[in-house]
Amino acid sequence: MELSQVKSRLNRIVYYDTGQIDLNGCSIKDFILTACILRKNKKGFYYYETELKEQNSRNTLIVPLEKVLNINEV
Repeated sequence: MELSQVKSRLNRIVYYDTGQIDLNGCSIKDFILTACILRKNKKGFYYYETELKEQNSRNTLIVPLEKVLNINEV
C-alpha cells in the first residue's frame, strides 16, 4: 500500500499475509486499518508502519506499510 492510499482506507478492510495457512490454503487475512505510524530508526531514517485490528477480536498487529494489501492486490 502506498502512503497516499492510507487516508482513504482508514477504518476499512485491508489485507495482510500473516504467513499462517488456514484450512483453505490461504495465508492472507482481512484486517481493519486503524492507524499509520511514522517512526525514526537509530540511523535517522524515517519509515511507516500500520496498525491493523482483527475484525472480531481485540488483537492488533503493527506491520510495515509496504506489506499491507488492497483488494485489487490480493
